[in-house]
Amino acid sequence: MLSQFSFDYFFWIVALGTMVLGFTSGLIGTSLVLEKQSQLGDAIGHAVYPGVIITFMLFQTRNTAILLVGAVVFGLIAFSIIQLIRRYTDFPYESILALVLSAFFSLGLLLYNVVQRNPQFQTVNFAGLNNYIMGQAAFLMWSDVRLIIIVSVVVVAVFMLLYPKIKLYLFDSIFAQTIGINSQWISHLLLLMCLLVIAVGLQAVGAKLISSMLVAPAIAAQQWTQSYGKMLGLAGVFGMVAAFIGTLLSTAISNIATGPMIVVVLTAIALLSLVFGTKGILADKLYTSNKEVSR
Repeated sequence: MLSQFSFDYFFWIVALGTMVLGFTSGLIGTSLVLEKQSQLGDAIGHAVYPGVIITFMLFQTRNTAILLVGAVVFGLIAFSIIQLIRRYTDFPYESILALVLSAFFSLGLLLYNVVQRNPQFQTVNFAGLNNYIMGQAAFLMWSDVRLIIIVSVVVVAVFMLLYPKIKLYLFDSIFAQTIGINSQWISHLLLLMCLLVIAVGLQAVGAKLISSMLVAPAIAAQQWTQSYGKMLGLAGVFGMVAAFIGTLLSTAISNIATGPMIVVVLTAIALLSLVFGTKGILADKLYTSNKEVSR
């Protein structure tokens, strides 16, 4: 099976794009998991979809970079609305996220129907817009992969540059504040990086599945180490490996979508880690028995 795709240009284009996305998503997703904001990623992932449609309606282009800007803007709007409702009401946080998620995603679906039926947009190729819901990684072009790589390099570079401050903020925000680190600025920067990853990953895995790319690798990595540095590396590797295996399987098996297959593989990695990881469910039995044998 491997030899079948060894020289397949399109397979390696898709694999490169999903692997880079998987690594960056795993890295950045650790901040959501450690801040206990995993559901926020899901809400924003759904909320950016109307931004894609509105941007298409305004500029009548499917240029990925332009649509990405619209997605990021709507992600910021959704986050602002979440924070406003949270500040001025007593509603549970999960309820607020569910409200914003469903409202924004419904708006996106409504606007897509408008685009489909409005003669004004019939001269423009809008067929691929529905791919932003579930993703269509198999049809990624080199221009899309190049954008994923550029955004990922920028996000990872900024993250690593500010790694000491981010680490302090995630584990002790009060102490970070006392030594002069602007915790609010770090929080907003992490949100912006998550937004960029979500927006650039929509075409590959879609609005419904992108949050899994952020959360699952971090959860899996958490089961193997207590070191944040090692957790970052493991999360990135898990995301990258799952992306490659998912892309390979979806290419080898007919009628299997790449995005969902990647998420299935990620889920399997997370479940295996939850059971067999050094901090997993069976950790005490497995690793205690190993120590006794070594003695």
